[in-house]
Amino acid sequence: MTGLFRGLKSCSKPGSMVSLALVSLLVFLAASALAAEETVSLGEYEVSFDLGTYTGYELEFEEVPYATVDGEEYPSNVCWIQGDRVMMIALTDYGVPMKATSSLTRRTATSYLNNAGCTNIQTHEVDIDGKPAILGLGERSSGLTLFCVVYWPDIHDVNGTLYAQVDCTIASEASVELTESLINSIHVKLPGDEGEGEIMEVSSESERIEL
Repeated sequence: MTGLFRGLKSCSKPGSMVSLALVSLLVFLAASALAAEETVSLGEYEVSFDLGTYTGYELEFEEVPYATVDGEEYPSNVCWIQGDRVMMIALTDYGVPMKATSSLTRRTATSYLNNAGCTNIQTHEVDIDGKPAILGLGERSSGLTLFCVVYWPDIHDVNGTLYAQVDCTIASEASVELTESLINSIHVKLPGDEGEGEIMEVSSESERIEL
C-alpha cells in the first residue's frame, strides 16, 4: 500500500513570475481558456475530472501493488496529479464482487491515512460520483492536511446487501479549493456505462462536498 502515498509530498513547481501586468493578464486568460475536463484511462476504466481554471499540473501514471485478498495481490492503476501539491486517483479491481460495507470503506480510508503517518484522523460519510463514500482527513508531520476519499464506483444492491469489486481511492494534499474540485467532479465510467443497470445512484448532481 505504501506505493499509493509515497508521492504525496510537497512538490515545488514554481511558475514563471512575470513582472508586466499586461502579460500576466494574458497568461491568466489563456489558462482559463485552456482549462477543460480531463479524461484518463486507468486499467479498463475511464476516469474524468475537472479542476476548473487550474492548469499548473502534470499527469503521471503507474501501476502499484496495493491490496491482497486471500493471498492474491491486486494492483492499483494510479493517476498522479502533480502540481503545487500532489493529488492522486487510484482504481483497484478485485476481480470478484465483495460486500462493500460502510465499515470496510471507513477502514480502508483510515488505513490509508495511518500508513501515510497522519494523526488526528477524522472520517465522514459523504456521496461521491453519486455513490456512498467515506471522506477521511488527517494531519501529516509537515502540518499539511491529507484528504482521502474511498468509494466503489460499481456498487450495487443484491437483495438488500451492497456489493462491488472496484475501489476508487482519491488522496490530496492540495488546497481545499482544488481538492473540492477533484472530488466533486470525478466520474468513473464503467464498461457498459451507457445503461445504468443496477448500479446505485444515491445522490443528485446538485449536491456538492465542501471541505
